[in-house]
Amino acid sequence: METLIDQIGTFLMGLFALAQGGFDGVNQVTGLIIALIAALMMPTWRSLWGTAAGATLAHILVGVMRPVLDGGAFVLPDIMTGQFWMTALALFLGYAVVIAVFFFIKTLLPGVSPRRTRAAH
Repeated sequence: METLIDQIGTFLMGLFALAQGGFDGVNQVTGLIIALIAALMMPTWRSLWGTAAGATLAHILVGVMRPVLDGGAFVLPDIMTGQFWMTALALFLGYAVVIAVFFFIKTLLPGVSPRRTRAAH
């Protein structure tokens, strides 16, 4: 039984380290701007995971297009490696945390969050 608990603890520690790495990747100017825009566009808490996935995709696209805008060559990321997918997962978890915080702040501000209306039946 102890080995199962140790394995669960190791898994959770790895997941926490991955989320912390993603949070570090999001906690830059570009990432915070993407997260803020995503939180402002997010309609409800139910769409958090989809919004975080879209923000991750936007972050990857900005990373691909930034060298092109600086006059460099267009290079696609190597999506066939585990490193790319681990980085994408870390960014996804980081964006989920940051967008959730921004959306929570958005719900506290009067007049910013959409009004809830009753559906006519």
